[in-house]
Parts: sequence; structure tokens; C-alpha cells
Amino acid sequence: MIPTLKAEFCKLLTVRSTYVVTAIVVGLVAFIAFYAEGWRLNGLPLQDPTLLAGDVTGALNLTVFGAIVAILLMSHEYRYNTIMHTLTISRSRTAVLLSKAIVVSLYALVLAVLVGVLSPLLSDFGIHAHGYSLVHQTFDVWDLTWRSLFYSWGYGMAGLVIALLVRSQVAAISVLFLVPNIVEQLIGLVLKENTKYLPFTSLSLVIHNNTLSGATLAPTKAALVFTGYLIASCLVAWVLFIKRDAS
Repeated sequence: MIPTLKAEFCKLLTVRSTYVVTAIVVGLVAFIAFYAEGWRLNGLPLQDPTLLAGDVTGALNLTVFGAIVAILLMSHEYRYNTIMHTLTISRSRTAVLLSKAIVVSLYALVLAVLVGVLSPLLSDFGIHAHGYSLVHQTFDVWDLTWRSLFYSWGYGMAGLVIALLVRSQVAAISVLFLVPNIVEQLIGLVLKENTKYLPFTSLSLVIHNNTLSGATLAPTKAALVFTGYLIASCLVAWVLFIKRDAS
């Protein structure tokens, strides 16, 4: 297990795409937080005591890019046919899969912390750099922390599972963006308020109060709904990874 885990960390930290994706996320957070949510703000929004907390949940939407890193970590193996080498490191395919899940989880959590810290700091800096001032800000630290970490982790794990099921790099990334943004929105036209029980919609409700369909669900319940989907899909992905050939 230890050699497999070390190998997966090595892959994550030596692949250029990891740094490119992370840099894109940090760059977008810096621009949006400092300029759009900081420098340009004036008037009534500056009197909102939850403004910076809202900046955190808004910026967390960018952690979807962490799922791309998860997809690449898995799909690169099939694209460049390195999966055989990976499987020879360990006698157990389950250990290989578990190692990838641990690496993806840690990356997603670090990304959430990075985004969650940078966003309010840069927003506040942008506001003061423009000569404005904010009212005293309030944060429910524990609530904001667990929701932020869960949301980023959920997307990271979703990316890994999609890559395991689809295998194709392009197809997996397409699924990642098409399902929550188009497929679930179309299904929502039929399900109406019950759209909140769809996987990516429930995940979004962990950090957002409502969706375009107006569906609402308490963050803890939304997290449980998504976790149910994730456990079921992980079991399917695990069985397929164990049974299918490695080519």
C-alpha cells in the first residue's frame, strides 16, 4: 500500500497538468476576488456582514477544476498505457484504487483551503485598495469549513469515478461538465423540486441555498444524498476496475 501511495503522489506532483490547473484556479480566484468582488464593489454590498463568507462559497465553484486533475490522474494511465506498470507495483488492484482516492482527496482538500483562504483575503484587499471599507464581517467558521471541504472533495471524487467508468479522457471531462450543467437541468424540468435529489444538484446545495429550479435542501441532507450516490458509483467503479482488463 505504501509504495502504491508514494507512486500516486509522485504522479500527481510530477505531471504538468496538476500545476497548470491549479494555477488557472488561483488566477481566476485572484481576478474575481480582487477585482470583481473587491475593487469594483461599492454602496450597499459593503454593508453586508456576510459578504466575505459569500465570496468563499462563490469561489468554491472553481474547485470543479480539481475534478479535472482527478480525471487526468486516472485517464492518463489508459491514454499512455502506463496502467500495467501501476498494477505491477501492488498485488492488489483495490490498493491501487484506494491510493488514487486518497491522493485525489488530499488534493481536493488542499485546493478548497487555498480557494477558501485566498478569496476573502483578496476581496478585502481589493475593497480597501479602492478606498472603501467593510462593515464587521461574520463567519460561521465550522459550517463554512466543512461545507467547503466536502464540496471540493465531492467534485474530486466524482471526477475520479467518472474517469474509472468512462476511461476516455475527453469523454470523462465532457461528462463532468455536461451532466451537472445540461443533463440535470433538463431532468429538472420534469422533476421540478425533486431535482434536489440528483447527484450534482445535491452537491451544489451543500454550499448554495438554492438552484435555478428553486430546489432547497439543508446542507447536511444534501451531503448525505450526494454521499449515497458516491458510494454506489464507487462500488460499481471498483468492481469494474477489478474485473475489466487493464488495457
